[in-house]
Amino acid sequence: METFGRGCLWLILGVLGLFVIAVITQSSIHIPWFIFIPAVILVFWMASKKSKK
Repeated sequence: METFGRGCLWLILGVLGLFVIAVITQSSIHIPWFIFIPAVILVFWMASKKSKK
């Protein structure tokens, strides 16, 4: 459960960061699914590695 919580936290922070960038630049950001899905997998993989230490 700790890995899931940490992964969700990093995903939320990433989305908030993209939102802030979009507001500052007054534009919209489109992330294709073939970039988004591996990014989500990478975040949870990194969170699981941090939990095992």
